[in-house]
Amino acid sequence: MLRPKLGEFLLRLGYLREDQLQAALEEQARTGELLGQILLKRGYVKEEDLLRALADQQRAPLVHLAEVQADPQALRLLDPRLAREKRVFPFKVEGNRLHAAMAHPSDLALLDELRFLTGKEIVPYLAADREILEALDRLLAEEARPKGEPVRRGQEGAAQVDLTLEAMPAVRLAQALLERAIALSASDLHLDPEETHLRVRARVDGVMQELERLPKDLEGPLAARYKVLAGMDIAEKRRPQDGHFTFTFEGGRYEVRVASVGTLHGEKLTLRIIYPTGVRLGLSELGMLPEELALFQRLLKRPYGILFVTGPTGSGKTTTLYAALEQLYTREKTFITIEDPVEFPLEGVVQIPIQPKVGLTFAEALRSVLRLDPDVILVGEVRDADTLDTALRAALTGHLVLATLHANDALAAVTRLLEMGAERHLLASTLIGTVAQRLVRRVCPQCARPAPLSEEARLFFGEEAPEGEMRGEGCPFCRGTGYRGRVGLYEVYAPDREDLYLLGQGAGEGELRARARAKGHRGLPQVGLFQVRAGVTTGSELLRVLGLWE
Repeated sequence: MLRPKLGEFLLRLGYLREDQLQAALEEQARTGELLGQILLKRGYVKEEDLLRALADQQRAPLVHLAEVQADPQALRLLDPRLAREKRVFPFKVEGNRLHAAMAHPSDLALLDELRFLTGKEIVPYLAADREILEALDRLLAEEARPKGEPVRRGQEGAAQVDLTLEAMPAVRLAQALLERAIALSASDLHLDPEETHLRVRARVDGVMQELERLPKDLEGPLAARYKVLAGMDIAEKRRPQDGHFTFTFEGGRYEVRVASVGTLHGEKLTLRIIYPTGVRLGLSELGMLPEELALFQRLLKRPYGILFVTGPTGSGKTTTLYAALEQLYTREKTFITIEDPVEFPLEGVVQIPIQPKVGLTFAEALRSVLRLDPDVILVGEVRDADTLDTALRAALTGHLVLATLHANDALAAVTRLLEMGAERHLLASTLIGTVAQRLVRRVCPQCARPAPLSEEARLFFGEEAPEGEMRGEGCPFCRGTGYRGRVGLYEVYAPDREDLYLLGQGAGEGELRARARAKGHRGLPQVGLFQVRAGVTTGSELLRVLGLWE
């Protein structure tokens, strides 16, 4: 007898509307993504409701692993690496029967494989994918605790960590933690040594979340594993080091940049994860509001000049510039980028990583690039007066230059450029515009509910404050944070001829800002307020990211 499809179950149970199902099926046809993941992502169903429907469809009991006391005998029957790959967590043995939580309990081929590997009849249960991974992480952490003395002495007398034999569980734990961070779409994984334990945290949607508190004796093996992968010196634990390696997970290749430094209680490591598809967005997919998007696209049509994108580290500046290059790209022009480091390979674009150790700085690379007859130049970051002057002169001589800069907002970027030594007449002759951006967390679609605006936000926005907002109550889908994913806020400043004339004559930021407001320019707070009114983010999140400034 054929099982009813998942969508039919959800409709029958009243968890889903017909129009929602049709929209999700259309997306599934385009992307090939699992229907359940699409429904969760769009906020059409709650995770618990989806799990109940899946359990009914696949005729498997639903189990929550946080409420299960796993039997060590069951855990020993399956290799942890295979368990992670297949999303299986064995938790109880009864005679010849092995009870196992599975993400896909109706997979007959997998059930046959487990039966062969364990020699037991499998009793399948349904569990959330993330619960299985978290349970396996706890298992690996316990398994990785060194038995006996995992440290040996090298010829110089320095402590060396044995990465074979006894330390192999630590190798698997290192992989599992990185996989878990990627599954959470974390941008960074932190190993923070404390006096009595090792704290493992991940930066998810721009906010740190604690994943684990591991025993202190796992600190050395874990740090050593990551440093070996990154080509770093495992014996040196005091001086700062950095390195990188490539990591493959579920068909994706991730660039991982590792930095280490000695601290009071041990060696801290930070692993920055570069996602293979994180920069392959078109301009229309960045999240710009229609008015700002149209203005930005108009600026990119200028044949020459310089355009700056500003924002703090991690705000997505490179993503915006790569999207701009994709918009501009044509085979009839030459595109060259200068980056530190190259974030992602772009087909048809010449990409140059700077190498300060051999004297190839941004300024030196830019001077060399000008002799290569480019049409469009991307400068990863304008850090000093030399690079700025070279970039402005490149824009003056007929090149379109896209660059990043650190400034509070789009108008403040003009002041920042002047402070860095830009000549007023040169800046006025070349400046196309400036873009400021931030990333704010999206309200979780699973647990969003109408709520009053926070008092702090109401005071900040004053008369413009909305009556209320959408706020996430916290659920398993968002790990109790009330937020899931991020959206960009973009402020686009396009000075007209009068603005540029006044800039060349000595006008300051205040005068330019007043003129911009009179013409309807929207700053980051106004763009953010629009997203609060639309239920995309919250007033508190907006204030957290922007701070109390105007």
